[in-house]
Amino acid sequence: MESVAEYTASFFLSAGESDAQGCLPVPLLVERIIEVATGHANTLGIGYDALIRQNIGWVLSRLSVEMVRYPRINENYSIRTWIESINRRFSERNFVILDGNGAVAGYARSVWSAIDFGKRTGADLTAIGISECPMSEAECPIERTPRIPYIGPEARQSVYTFRFCDLDFNRHVNTVRYLELLLDQWGLAHYDSSEAARVDLLFHHECRYGEQALVRIDSITAPVANCEISREAVRAVAARFTWRPRR
Repeated sequence: MESVAEYTASFFLSAGESDAQGCLPVPLLVERIIEVATGHANTLGIGYDALIRQNIGWVLSRLSVEMVRYPRINENYSIRTWIESINRRFSERNFVILDGNGAVAGYARSVWSAIDFGKRTGADLTAIGISECPMSEAECPIERTPRIPYIGPEARQSVYTFRFCDLDFNRHVNTVRYLELLLDQWGLAHYDSSEAARVDLLFHHECRYGEQALVRIDSITAPVANCEISREAVRAVAARFTWRPRR
């Protein structure tokens, strides 16, 4: 196992990847964060190839992203990650997003849980040598993911049925698709005037193809909005969006 405490990947935001405001879209940012985490885990020998031999793997449990600014079209940016803590059940992993000049554009905190794919329950990582994983003393100055209250039936709500393009290779709904479903609850005018200063995501239960989900938002106009996606009265995802005027 290599002793590489930090791992960095660089990217370029093309016009085809940007959002309607010419910026790095939040879903793509989250996709890149997951990609960088995966790359570091592979480097450390605790990635998919190592874990799948025991039919276990990492599942994103919590994610918080706080941005100073979003990279724009034709900008280079990079994401650096490191492990803050790890035990036999889960790992805390942090990130810093840097612009092309090396200035901080944002930070992210995440919690990853080990899951047994056969039993769909928590797995034990003791056997893969997690005690040898290097930790970094790098700072991540944003708050950890908060608890998000349940949303009442009186809140704004819509119904969505998960389809083929919502799925990943495990045949459950992809993390980024949940986020896109939530972000689509606001219209274009909202995004022309506002941007997400912070996004908090908590993943409770998985959803699958053909399942009908209920999307609830406690306020579509407040600067802080709590949301959830549930199916059959079971909360699958909770989220909080903190909006600020677009710069």
